[in-house]
Amino acid sequence: MTHSHAMHRLVAIAPLPPVPRHDLLTYRIPEPLRERVRPGVRVRVPLGRQTRTGVVAAFADTLPPGELRSIVDVLDADPFLPADLLELCRWTARYYLASLAEVIATIVPASVPRPSEERALRLARRLSAEEETALARRAPARARAYHVLAAAPDTQLTSPAARAAGIGAAALRALVAAGLAEPIVRARATAAAPEDAPRPTLTPAQRTAADAIAQAVAGGGHASFLLHGITGSGKTEVFLAAAEATLAAGREVVLLVPEIALTHQLVERVRGRFGSEVAVLHSGLGPRERWSEWRRILSGQARVVVGARSAVFAPARRLGLVVVDEEHDAAYKQEEGLRYNARDLAVVRARLAGAVVVLASATPSAESYRAALDGRHRLLGLPERPTAHPLPAVDVVDLRGRTDDRKGPRLVSEELRRALEANLAAGGQTLVFLNRRGFAVYLQCAGCGAALDCPLCSVTLAWHRAAGALICHHCRHTRRPPAACPACGASALEAFGVGTEQIEAALRACYPLAVVDRLDRDAAQRLGAQRRILRDWRAGTTDILVGTQMVSKGHDVPGVTLVAVLLADLSLNVPDFRAAERTFQLLVQVAGRAGRGDTPGRVVVQTFRPEHPSVAAAAHHDYAGFMARELDRRRTLGYPPFARLVNLRLDGQDGAAVERAARELAGRMRRRAPELGLGEESVVGPAPPPLERVRGRWRWQILLRSGDVRALRTLAAAARSALPGATRAPVRLVIDVDPYSML
Repeated sequence: MTHSHAMHRLVAIAPLPPVPRHDLLTYRIPEPLRERVRPGVRVRVPLGRQTRTGVVAAFADTLPPGELRSIVDVLDADPFLPADLLELCRWTARYYLASLAEVIATIVPASVPRPSEERALRLARRLSAEEETALARRAPARARAYHVLAAAPDTQLTSPAARAAGIGAAALRALVAAGLAEPIVRARATAAAPEDAPRPTLTPAQRTAADAIAQAVAGGGHASFLLHGITGSGKTEVFLAAAEATLAAGREVVLLVPEIALTHQLVERVRGRFGSEVAVLHSGLGPRERWSEWRRILSGQARVVVGARSAVFAPARRLGLVVVDEEHDAAYKQEEGLRYNARDLAVVRARLAGAVVVLASATPSAESYRAALDGRHRLLGLPERPTAHPLPAVDVVDLRGRTDDRKGPRLVSEELRRALEANLAAGGQTLVFLNRRGFAVYLQCAGCGAALDCPLCSVTLAWHRAAGALICHHCRHTRRPPAACPACGASALEAFGVGTEQIEAALRACYPLAVVDRLDRDAAQRLGAQRRILRDWRAGTTDILVGTQMVSKGHDVPGVTLVAVLLADLSLNVPDFRAAERTFQLLVQVAGRAGRGDTPGRVVVQTFRPEHPSVAAAAHHDYAGFMARELDRRRTLGYPPFARLVNLRLDGQDGAAVERAARELAGRMRRRAPELGLGEESVVGPAPPPLERVRGRWRWQILLRSGDVRALRTLAAAARSALPGATRAPVRLVIDVDPYSML
């Protein structure tokens, strides 16, 4: 069979949602639909007794056994997935050992709502002056409605606009009945862009970086950059200048940020520069709004896309520039379903599209920095802030031996207390950082020592006093605290440990005249709370903001002159080879929130391990020194970026069955490894992870490790064949390529 379009009779379809244990399904193309079927379009196909939506993945030339059914209908005139995006799906499926149907289903839902629309009235006929006078005399309400409609933009009036003008529905119906207006349905207008703000003059380093990126875009081929700029160095202005050059070249831009909260901030700045050409994609959008934006991108109406992780799949047809801001952030790694890393896919997407990719961070990941040292990324630097003030001074407070300071609200040391009071007196804003939410870590009986554990996970329940509840931070199991210890019947349980909620309460009590607020996952869950908290923070009405790592990312607030890190060790006490890197990144990022305005900043870091390389290097803002030592350590231990990892995680409700399956699978992996040129040391485990039980399922894991990427993926694929990852199987296998969380 030839490969000409007209001769194709068979097509491979990715059904939505995917069929368990299957990938693509083959269908016949009926003659009337043959010219309309192309890779990337959505179709309706029979599946069992149902009719499902599917995406055409490719034409098929091999006739499978059995009787084939035919496509019912074609839903798109043009591909819903452009060619380079479909190719990215294929690459993703191969690399992350997933089915192509699973990847496509991650991007395209089973049903895509119609574009967001609204009803309106359009002026059908203009009245003469005499007619207007007669109408005003005969029907004043109808005459007023006519005047409002005739004066409306494009002589179109929506229902909300009519209500705002005091026009009733009866008057509008009368206009239609008289032939003066006609009802229409139009696409819902996007939010109006704010006025173009004055553009700051780029520093020489910013101009050099922006010009290098713009020249690469103008070259029309693929190029890759790592933009290493210290906190507050103006990386966003470099992105915007490069985006302008990309649009001028007739190509499109995708800007990725790790968190939805940062998306809102970046959207304000980008819309100020590019107006209605901006589209937004993230998981916080409703289905109708999301797919309305998707269509705007697909049609070319929106040429700049701003979004979180999933925006890497935006259907830009002429992609010229992809920017990954805060590229080191673990939020780019999807931890459920298809476990992809949006940062890595951005690099691949740019290569497939012949576009330029820019990875940007004040604390680049070890993987990206190593790639730059090897010449796979071109390194661009922003070593200074555009403001008159350098990076803030960092004071390290040693908490060892201060037993009183470890208890609850007294976690605020005397040094920090003096700094905080001086900053309040000077009118500065203070950011207090503690990477542990809740009021207390757990409730425990002082008599018998029993603590209240989650019945479904291997963790204690965190005490949230404001909610009056004990909550599991993994499965969200919630219960009220018991009146007495369930184990021994003794009096009420006591709170141990400290969280952001407790620190917030203590600071409110200590400084009653100060405005104290809190931003963490719990506070952000309230409708509109996150935007309100950040708006007040940026406006300067909040004196002290207590928060977790949510406050460490990307927030540019000139009034912040003091940053306090209460327990810098928390992220070090995690059984993960990335713990030191994450701690350094977190400290540098949160410290960088200080001193961005006209007043110098100061940082106070409290720690029980002041000599640790992560803490010491962060105190001196010494990225190069820290990363040189960290890369030496990783090379010695055989961890990324000098090797690749694949985590095989098995889970099930029967703990003994999961353990047996894990030991059997590990044995198979060790026997297979030599056939692929891998040593037995390439298979580590099996062992239970630190968090042995989550949502009622027991977990074991096997770590595959090697510098030979192809052999490693072949070995992981063999594991999938030995133990398929069926959702309802007694023991389920989840394969995580390039894992970020080992918990």
